[in-house]
Amino acid sequence: MFGLVTFDLSVNEIKKLLAVRNENFAYNMIQGLDKHIEERVIDFEDLTKLELIHNKLTESNLEFERIQDITEYLNIKEQEIEYTKVTPFVGQSVSDEILISELQDTIDFYHDEYNYDVVEELFVTNAYGANVAIVSGTSDYLQSDEEWWQITKDVGKYVGKIQYNDEYESYSIDFGYRIDDAQGNFLGVLRVVITMDDFLNEYVEESDLLTTSGRNAILLDENGHLIFSNGQITTSDASVSYFSDIAQGEDTGYLELDDKTDDFLLISYAKSTGYRTFEGFDWVSVVEQNSSSIVQEFVELRNSILTVSVLGMIVSVVVGVLISKVISSPLRRLTETSRRIAKGNFDVDIKKSRINEINIIGNSLKEMSGDLQNLIDTEKKLAEAHVKIKNERMTAMGELSASMAHNMKNPLGIIQSSAHILQKNTMDKEMDDVVKRMNRAIDRMSHQINDVLNYVRTTPLEKNTIKITDLLNSAKNTLEIPEHITISVPDSSIEISCDVRKMEIVFTNIFLNAIQAIGTEQGKVICKIDQNKTSAIIEIQDSGPGIPKNLMSQIFNPLVTSKQKGTGLGLSTCKNVIEQHGGTIAVQNNPTRFTITIPLSQS
Repeated sequence: MFGLVTFDLSVNEIKKLLAVRNENFAYNMIQGLDKHIEERVIDFEDLTKLELIHNKLTESNLEFERIQDITEYLNIKEQEIEYTKVTPFVGQSVSDEILISELQDTIDFYHDEYNYDVVEELFVTNAYGANVAIVSGTSDYLQSDEEWWQITKDVGKYVGKIQYNDEYESYSIDFGYRIDDAQGNFLGVLRVVITMDDFLNEYVEESDLLTTSGRNAILLDENGHLIFSNGQITTSDASVSYFSDIAQGEDTGYLELDDKTDDFLLISYAKSTGYRTFEGFDWVSVVEQNSSSIVQEFVELRNSILTVSVLGMIVSVVVGVLISKVISSPLRRLTETSRRIAKGNFDVDIKKSRINEINIIGNSLKEMSGDLQNLIDTEKKLAEAHVKIKNERMTAMGELSASMAHNMKNPLGIIQSSAHILQKNTMDKEMDDVVKRMNRAIDRMSHQINDVLNYVRTTPLEKNTIKITDLLNSAKNTLEIPEHITISVPDSSIEISCDVRKMEIVFTNIFLNAIQAIGTEQGKVICKIDQNKTSAIIEIQDSGPGIPKNLMSQIFNPLVTSKQKGTGLGLSTCKNVIEQHGGTIAVQNNPTRFTITIPLSQS
């Protein structure tokens, strides 16, 4: 008795689980359908905003306004003109042909995009109900006496019922859209007939995934009539038997019905609630599932559960022992070996196993270990060789640069002395300007030569104790500071032990960079002096535009500069000198601020 009760409870739980799952299927399908219909409705509603249609309708309405007896004219035209696929437009004007071509392109686009007909009919009428252009299908000349036309004009939109078209041998729904100008004046009506093949394309694809033995996806209209069932679009005049229960229920839910063929029939459903601007057609998505796909498998499981359980216990014990002895231990050793290799220990010893596959894995690990060891050794040698070549190249470049700079310095000094003599002995203003330009050029060359010599020469430090304030002022006084730039140095008693000449070069370089960065703008350079327990801290901040972001990470590397006339060695020299003193230098941007730390002088 207990077994039968348990079985019944289990069946009921499975029923509930399947019903809820099918309910989710139905909800997703109806939501996807509503979304697709909303997108299609908006697509064709956008046609009513085309300037080409507005212009043609305005032109047509003006022509009709000039007709004295419009009713008689329309009746005559209704008898004279018949719209067919063969003669799809009225008149022979260029504007008619352009409009027809534009609308035809829209129809062709949808056909090419989805590889089936989306539109059966598409035409436009003016404000008097007369057809202005028909692109697809057949139509009377006058539409103003049709109910759909009147509803569209008064309400703004019309949605018809599902109908079967004998000519196209397909089901479709017709839509009407009111066309207004920018001021809201009525211009005409656009009518489009969209195939059910298009509306239900995604729904059919999803239903194909659900359809299995004993399960079927169904779509009902607002009256409970079939729209889609058994993988086909169809219609019926009678409601399904359970529609009244669905109509009285919530937006989603499920029912269980007695079935003559099977014990029961599960009905899971979801009602159309619309999507964004689309209010929905009040259609219902239904998933039916009978008992044959549920109970049969459960009965078979009940009949075999005892045998399987006993055999399973025996097999589990035997397999557990075998796995532990034959597989687990070798795998545990391989895991440990992998951990040692990951930590860099490539000297591994793989024990053989009775299982050939484990031996293959072990041999692969051993080969990988050897390959990794060789790779690391090779990369290490390559890195050492690269560093050696780079150092040798930099040494050679430094020696050559120092030699060239030294050889240029003496002739440059002679040129500078000669320029001073010329300047003293000339009374000609033009010659005086020339000499001044020579002096400025000589100063730039001297500065660049000094940059090279200061970078490549590493001489022992000649340390003396000096106040940082005096050191900064000394560096400041060596420069020609423009009138629009101020350099402020605070008064501080903090002293450091340093090579005064080399540290003066450091601060001169930083001040000069700040002046060049500020340029012709009004600006200032602010120095700050502080200390901690072991070091003096000097900050130099300028109001310039800052250092380019792409240079920040390599600003202290040699030959890196943002100036066309710079050597790119100034800040690199500063870094070498400061590190020679056991200090550090760092830079921040926006605003540009160099922070230097130098060990304090020992009392």
